[in-house]
Amino acid sequence: MTLCLLCLAGLLAQAQNPRADTAGYISSYWYNGIGLLKKPLQFTTDQWITAAGSLVFTGSMVALDEPINTLVVTWDSKGANTFGEVGDVIGGPVFQLGLSGSALLVGQLAHSQPLIHFGLDNLQAQVFTAGVTVVVKNLFHRARPETGEGAFRWYGPFNGWGNESFFSGHTALAFSTANMIFLHSGKKWWVGVLGFGTATAVAISRMQQQKHWSSDVVMGAIMGTAISSFVYKQQEKRRTARKQLKPAF
Repeated sequence: MTLCLLCLAGLLAQAQNPRADTAGYISSYWYNGIGLLKKPLQFTTDQWITAAGSLVFTGSMVALDEPINTLVVTWDSKGANTFGEVGDVIGGPVFQLGLSGSALLVGQLAHSQPLIHFGLDNLQAQVFTAGVTVVVKNLFHRARPETGEGAFRWYGPFNGWGNESFFSGHTALAFSTANMIFLHSGKKWWVGVLGFGTATAVAISRMQQQKHWSSDVVMGAIMGTAISSFVYKQQEKRRTARKQLKPAF
């Protein structure tokens, strides 16, 4: 599905403008991906403080995971289960990637360059977020709440499939998309409230479904937001540089 959306992104960008930087966008997956991996090595003091604070906060949440889950597990009604199931769909990769594809299609039909830019940026952020999520899940192999093994059961790397609680991929994708919408809106406060509110609902739904602990969704929110912010900044730099290269006549 990701490959199909990448191809769709390239075709739509080219269809919108015969001289569209399709090759530049596709190649940005490579250099932005490398840049994302190298980013921690380029952190400023403030960024290191923010990163350290995020890790400390997530670590403190681990100690609260079981007490919080004790409360969440009692939220078991028809309405609660419906809420959890809807969150599972909205935060899922099919729905999330579909948002990017839909933005590209609507942007093409409406001849909206900003909407196409959003679709392209969001798609890249989602691909990177999903990739980082898979790597981290398989490094930690944390048991999910539904297994009954407790919040401190971490199997570590090279332990096959399953036990992929840390961190929440659904939450990471939801926050990645919410943040990208917020950034492309010019940081309008009401867009942020709606977007991050929806992403928070997805995070809560994952806990209600007993798929994740509270620390899993917290780290998912942090990672999704951070990755989409990085992608947005890089793509804005690329678009700005391309505009400056265009002839004035």
